[in-house]
Amino acid sequence: MPFPSALPEPDRLDPASIPSLRWGVIGPGWIAERFVMAVQRFTRQKIMGVESRDAARASEFARRFAIPHAFDGGMSDHSEIDAVYIATPHPFHFDMARRALESGKPVLVEKPICVSAVELEALIVLARKHDVFLMEAYWTDFLPKFSVLRKLLRDRAIGEVTSILADHGEFFPPDHRIMRADLGGGPMLDLGTYVVGLATGILGRPDHVMAQTIPAQTGVDGQTGMILHYRKGAQAVLHTTLLSHTPCQAVITGREGMITIAGKFFTPGPFVVRANDLSTHLVFDEPCSSYDGLHYQVEHMAWCIGQGLKQSPVRSLPASLLALETMDRAREAGRLFR
Repeated sequence: MPFPSALPEPDRLDPASIPSLRWGVIGPGWIAERFVMAVQRFTRQKIMGVESRDAARASEFARRFAIPHAFDGGMSDHSEIDAVYIATPHPFHFDMARRALESGKPVLVEKPICVSAVELEALIVLARKHDVFLMEAYWTDFLPKFSVLRKLLRDRAIGEVTSILADHGEFFPPDHRIMRADLGGGPMLDLGTYVVGLATGILGRPDHVMAQTIPAQTGVDGQTGMILHYRKGAQAVLHTTLLSHTPCQAVITGREGMITIAGKFFTPGPFVVRANDLSTHLVFDEPCSSYDGLHYQVEHMAWCIGQGLKQSPVRSLPASLLALETMDRAREAGRLFR
């Protein structure tokens, strides 16, 4: 195919097609703060409740963000809550999501949606049993930038994809939550979700997963290097670490060109598409607005619910399950080399 003369436009939802839902937030932590700020600033969605096991913490969060109700349990049963966003530490995702689904409430679960593929399989069964919408809050997939990237790859703008290179590393002190095994610590279920999600989202299920892991001083996984191999010849070379900062860049290469995504590749920001002659290129540019982009996933989920869907056509449950299965395989393979 000839190299494109212009970039495609990102998909955009008609605002009139997005119902205004009343949301409850479980887990008033760092990511919940950014979620609420984005929702309140950029959408017509309403944050009506916040829940924490610590009643004082829930009340303080509600006060800061002008949220009408604070709960220390049972928010999913409240009549003024239409949908639930779960932002607790990873090991609590399954139980919190289960309670919401059993209450008949649509659920958006912060990534990773569960700590293992086995957990997610059980959660999917529950969602189907209760006929309720369930989605992973993998916000990257809903950014305009990734809508454009998907169209470029669909249209084979760079030809058949041959490799993906991606890293995500951040430094964390020993007392950070990510250093605690009991809270699902280690980089894979946090930072690694993005690099693995990028690879499996483009290339699908790998035929072989090779990995090597180095422990952090607290005993959790500290960093993992991975190679995902596909029988047709493609590879994904991925790295995630909590021992140091890294550029957090990604490159997608094909037989006709490559796409270079500057760090942090999983947030709003630019990318460049180049033909293999390197003289022809296109640039996608947008402000690096970071967590403001969380609002896209919320509006998408509200749209899905308005359409009567039970899962997202953008971040499907099979896509979330595939990423978790691949992370499970990488963690198992990586620890064999310790």
